[in-house]
Formats: sequence, structure tokens, C-alpha cells
Amino acid sequence: MNSKAIVLIAVSIASVVGIAAFLIFQEGEAQVLSFNGPPKALIIDQLYSEMPNDYFHKTATEYFQETSYDVDIVTTENITVNFFKNLPSMHYKFVVIRTHGADNEEGNEVVLFTGEKYTEEKYIQEQLFGQVKKATPLLLVDYTVDSNEDSNWVIVNDTYRYLSSSPKVSTHSDNEFFAISPKMIESMNGKFDDTIFLLGGCSTLSNPSLANALLDKDASMVIGWDATVSNLDNDYAMLQFLKNHLLEKIDVDENIKMIELFSKPESMIYPAHLKYLS
Repeated sequence: MNSKAIVLIAVSIASVVGIAAFLIFQEGEAQVLSFNGPPKALIIDQLYSEMPNDYFHKTATEYFQETSYDVDIVTTENITVNFFKNLPSMHYKFVVIRTHGADNEEGNEVVLFTGEKYTEEKYIQEQLFGQVKKATPLLLVDYTVDSNEDSNWVIVNDTYRYLSSSPKVSTHSDNEFFAISPKMIESMNGKFDDTIFLLGGCSTLSNPSLANALLDKDASMVIGWDATVSNLDNDYAMLQFLKNHLLEKIDVDENIKMIELFSKPESMIYPAHLKYLS
């Protein structure tokens, strides 16, 4: 076979049945010819090992399947740094992420948790370049105060008092995880395919750093929370958003208004609001 011969290779996409990308290799270069099949949705559930919600998986999957999506679910132990590195090349049209929020000391960028416990000896280059960071889930941050120190409290009546001084904050080092930063998204393999991201975690859209990195990688829309949100309120709102978007075909502005009207943020455990960038 001479060097100019064209070899057609079918490359199956991991964990997806019946989907194939076809590549032509000619004179050492590869080109994607086509990507056929139904649209694909992915549920990334980083919370699953601590706060599993099989009802969420089942209901979200039903919504997607009713609108002809193939659905994959990835849970805590399989959500690695390398998984995120290759996410654009998996050709998902819709990605739902159920995740922790971070105790971000820098306070100037949003990160996404992996399920990998943090260690200094791993991903050394990525740590040096700021692509991955050490992060502690918000729910695993202790806020403590010396209860024997009367000056820390203001007594209102016999049964009610409130804290007047800043609490001490301590984290659990054994519950620190690798988290990917906007810089990691910039260096991911490939581009997204007009992908919609629904980021269900505390403060995932408290500032636009992560969302802008996803949009620069050809995501079409990023929806997230502007502040701390409980897992119960988060799961409810995400399912309602998916139902309105997929089954009712309601546009995003009206969708968010409907969710806020029904759930009433002031009555939520934490009064967070859904936001989006596109």
C-alpha cells in the first residue's frame, strides 16, 4: 500500500453504544468526517458518594430520553482530572453537573470539583500552571466559636442570641479534592459542540470566570447559581429546569422566572438565584 492510500477507521466513543466518529488519515494528518447518531447528554454527579439521589438520575434521564437524547451518567470515583481534560472530545450536547461548591480562598474564580482526593504528588505540572487546585467542599468547612466566651454573643432574650464576632474557620484536610480551574478548561482537548451546561453547585455562577472559559471552548450556554444552595433545592431546580427546557420548550429567561416564582428563593434553605451566560 503506498503512502498516499486512505485508511478509513471507525473509532468508537467510550461508554456510548452505536456512536462512531470516522477519521481519514492521509499523509500523517487526521480529519473528522462525520459524527452521526442522536444527541448525547451527560450527567456528572460528583456528589453521588456522599449524597446519592437516584431519583434525580432516573427523572433527568427520562426527560432526556423523551427528547431523543442518549444519556450517560458518571459518578464520583470516575470524575477525574483526566476525565475533564477530554470532556470536549466526547461530543455531548447537554452536560448536567451535580457538584460541591468550593471554599475558595482566592475568591476570584469558580472551580469544578473532581472526585479525586487531593495530593501534592499528583498533577504537578497542572498544579504549577494553576489548571488544577486544592478545594474543600463548603459543607465540609467548620464554622466554630468559643461558646464559653460571652463577648462573642449578643443576648436578645432568654431563648435567642446571635453571634457578634467572626467565627473561626477550619477545614478537613482529608476531604480536600482536586478541582479544575478556568485555565484547565482553556487547555482541554478539543472544542465543545454548542454544548449547554447546567452547573448544579454552590456559587457556580457567582462570577463569570468558569462560564466564560466554557463559552470560549464553544459551549452555547452556562446556567448556574449565584450563591450557596442546598442539595435539595439544587436538585429540585435542576429537574424543573430540564423539564421546562426539554419537554415544554420554554426559553431560558422564562424558565428561570418560573422556577423562582414556584420555589421562592426567600423560602429556600439558602436564597440563591439561577443565572445564565450565553
